[in-house]
Amino acid sequence: MYPYIFSLEIPWLNITLEPRFYGLFYAVAVLIGSQIVIAEIARRRIKLDEDEAMNMTMLIFLAGLIGGRSYEVIFEWSNYYRFQPFWKVFAIWEGGLAIHGGILGGIVSLYFYCRIKNISLAAILDIGALCMILGQALGRWGNFTNGETAGPVTEFWTGIVFPAGTAVDRYAHGAPVHPTMIYESLGNFLILALLWKLRLRNFRPGMLGALYLLSYSALRSLLTPLRMDNQYFVVADTKILAAYAISILLVGAGLFWIYQQKLWLPDEALSEKS
Repeated sequence: MYPYIFSLEIPWLNITLEPRFYGLFYAVAVLIGSQIVIAEIARRRIKLDEDEAMNMTMLIFLAGLIGGRSYEVIFEWSNYYRFQPFWKVFAIWEGGLAIHGGILGGIVSLYFYCRIKNISLAAILDIGALCMILGQALGRWGNFTNGETAGPVTEFWTGIVFPAGTAVDRYAHGAPVHPTMIYESLGNFLILALLWKLRLRNFRPGMLGALYLLSYSALRSLLTPLRMDNQYFVVADTKILAAYAISILLVGAGLFWIYQQKLWLPDEALSEKS
């Protein structure tokens, strides 16, 4: 639960290098995800060469970072960022990437990328779903090392005590709490295993993307009561949990996509009908 991989002082430059596990986990996710992208593009016979596939991977990753950070800063501006130096807005190495913002940013960038390249958005969304859930599963361990996004104090056997100085300890005061980020990471790995198995089934392109939206929204909704850092919309003096609102939106989009495109049918069945 220590956020830094190592700490190295450079006296003559008056700086200290402290690379974080948070960034390392995302770097590992990008490396593995890029190989998934290359392999799936070849298997699906999508007209992108390896260089273009790598460029797309980095573009979508950066779009996800921008979306996730923008979401976080917007929601936490009045509580935190307005009181901090402006550079803190960009300090993603300290945490603060909202996954729902990352999902929305990734989907929007994929839409425009596929339009420009004239390739199947549905197929790329399927590939993106595999990479996205992998990044979420690994990224939650970055939250763990940063000591953030945990749950309430508990006497349950899974409870963990976080070190002094972490965001969790500021409310737990040395008491064990639910490691909600670990619960979510394990759930994300299960979703990844499901999608990985289903990718070889003969569903229409887009089914994996839709199932990703449905399954992750369900997981996040189940875990939201065990998060102490939930964000809210305020409508007419009524607080609405943002995680629930966005999850409902994503579930609706996923179900609509499945129904409209008849994604439960195999390609052969659709060919026979046409």
